[in-house]
Amino acid sequence: MKKIVLIAQDRAAFLHVAPFVSVFRKKGVFEPVLVRALTPGSRAEHDVLASAFGLSDELRTIELEPCTPVVETASLMLALERVLSELEPVFVVPGGHDSASLAGALAAAKMGIPVVSLDAGLRSYDRADPEELSRLVIDSVAALHFVSEHSGIYNLMNEGFADERILFVGNTAIDSLVTLMAKANESAVLETLSLAPKKFVTVLLKPEPSENRDLFSKVLESLAATSTVLLPGSPSPADALGGVSGLRMIDMPGYIDLLRLLKESAFVLTDSAEFEAELTVMNVPCLTLRQSTARPSTVELGTNVLIASDEQEILDRASVILSGKPSEKTLIPEKWDGAAAKRIAEVLERAE
Repeated sequence: MKKIVLIAQDRAAFLHVAPFVSVFRKKGVFEPVLVRALTPGSRAEHDVLASAFGLSDELRTIELEPCTPVVETASLMLALERVLSELEPVFVVPGGHDSASLAGALAAAKMGIPVVSLDAGLRSYDRADPEELSRLVIDSVAALHFVSEHSGIYNLMNEGFADERILFVGNTAIDSLVTLMAKANESAVLETLSLAPKKFVTVLLKPEPSENRDLFSKVLESLAATSTVLLPGSPSPADALGGVSGLRMIDMPGYIDLLRLLKESAFVLTDSAEFEAELTVMNVPCLTLRQSTARPSTVELGTNVLIASDEQEILDRASVILSGKPSEKTLIPEKWDGAAAKRIAEVLERAE
């Protein structure tokens, strides 16, 4: 049977490609092989998610050692070249915009293997964002561009890509969300933490130092005076905000427990773009301390609000949400319905 190689490194990329395995199994046209690069400390979560998706024989892993981004990408290109030479796939599908996805796309393109771009055409227009470079490069070498929202169509057309290579199919990460929420709804994490649904705020911070730490300290101190504020995460953000009274600082829960916490939050305050799509589908307000997003649909239709560094706007919006006043009705972007992987598989069957 002809093979398709799915590539991922970070969690977001894995969640974009994991739904394909069951789809290809059912269709029986292609044999999927999911190759995941694992960084130190990511094995435990990987095993849980792989089990949730029923991955076994279709899964290969590449163990990574700490190194610079350039060395990491180069070593992944070499490792993935060996995998692709062995498997001789008909398509390579990078799951995201991490080092493994970029390396896989470049290796496949050099080897003459068609590359499939997921989330094609997403643009933050922030060149300081390392994922933005990967988006541009992966799209540039891709044979097919599967678009998750309308902005991707417009961006690719403006960049000169042929219409027939651009296909609007939806967001495969939402396919994963549909699968995992069934398990998350059974999680006992709220009971374990003695939290009531919609009676707490969840704060998600990137682990690396941020220029917004002082702003977060001021905002969280104000929020903690009137509401339960939950701060999951690694020691670095917790230590940086350790002087803020009233915070409930906990270790980062497993992904399935985290989904339950996000779903039951009154709102989420974050400086990361990781959960924009999921929170929109969950209909949970998300206040994002960023100036741009690669997913404008989450702002135009969904629950995401870009606030940059305006302390008063954060507190004003938080006050409205916590007051219990009915919020404006938000929409789920078109084709974010849990069936994107199936639509893509049908196109690949015809293309091959």
